Amino acid sequence: MSWAEFLAAGEEWQRWELVDGEVQFVSPTGHEHAAVISNLILQLGTYCKQHREWISLASEAAFTMASDNWRCPDAALVGAERYPARKIQVAPGTFPPDVAFEVYSPGDTASQIGLERRDYQESGVIQVWIDPERRSAELIEPGRPPRYFDGDHPLVIDRLTGFTLDLKALLKCSLYS
Repeated sequence: MSWAEFLAAGEEWQRWELVDGEVQFVSPTGHEHAAVISNLILQLGTYCKQHREWISLASEAAFTMASDNWRCPDAALVGAERYPARKIQVAPGTFPPDVAFEVYSPGDTASQIGLERRDYQESGVIQVWIDPERRSAELIEPGRPPRYFDGDHPLVIDRLTGFTLDLKALLKCSLYS
């Protein structure tokens, strides 16, 4: 499928991915899910301002996995060197993200999650899976056992200089807290 055909597969307000040659639409999410992603984007943006070797991208960015699937993580970090002359391309990334951030939502199925995890793993992607309900996160790095974090401990990715993710601030979705 070409990029133009992929873009024509849905409406502007929809999100979709190309998985095993088929367009799969991603269900809309609730406001808590969106608030967590918004908080995540703020933290990633702050990190990238301090570490210019990284670029953060939101969920609309498509990346090519080793399987040739196009995945759109909720948020991603990409090394700036992947973009010649630091010019971000219009088409999907011809590469996977360096770090994919996914926020669980109630509509996710175990099968969908398993396929995403496999795509990221086979593509050598660092994965951060955030669970708003359990107020925790799982870090999956190639060649290492998974690590788990809760709101009392910041998530640290050793392979990224100075990277910490404040889960307490990330998961703060109450108007009154």
